[in-house]
Amino acid sequence: MKHYCASAFVVDIESKKLLLVHHKDLNKWVQPGGHIEENETPEEAAIRETFEETGLDIELIGPHFPRKEDFIRPLGIQKNVRENGDHIDITYIAVPKDKDKIRVNDEIYDIKWFTIEELDSIDVFDDIKITFRYILEHLKTDN
Repeated sequence: MKHYCASAFVVDIESKKLLLVHHKDLNKWVQPGGHIEENETPEEAAIRETFEETGLDIELIGPHFPRKEDFIRPLGIQKNVRENGDHIDITYIAVPKDKDKIRVNDEIYDIKWFTIEELDSIDVFDDIKITFRYILEHLKTDN
């Protein structure tokens, strides 16, 4: 079975920190995200899931391709193999509209901002470290 998901790598550009949630089901720190609902675009799902899990309103950033009215080009599309089937995760880069409005919901244990160095001291998937490094190397600070 295949599950289609969307998630957001929420970055505070000033502090160069990444927002992660400590997910109860996975018992790991991951980017906010979840299943795409019927009649929902991947962009809408990433924004909704981030708000549900963190309380933050976010703005997805990146180029629209090829026309301005098209969707934002995803950062990537990951294949995560799980017991209940493959999760195809469309990932985006996002910035918070107000980084101080964080709240925890019942799907997660905690929410925190992390520097790239701090990721080495938490239980996180390696692809999150790789992705955050990529974002830091390519992110323009004039957004």
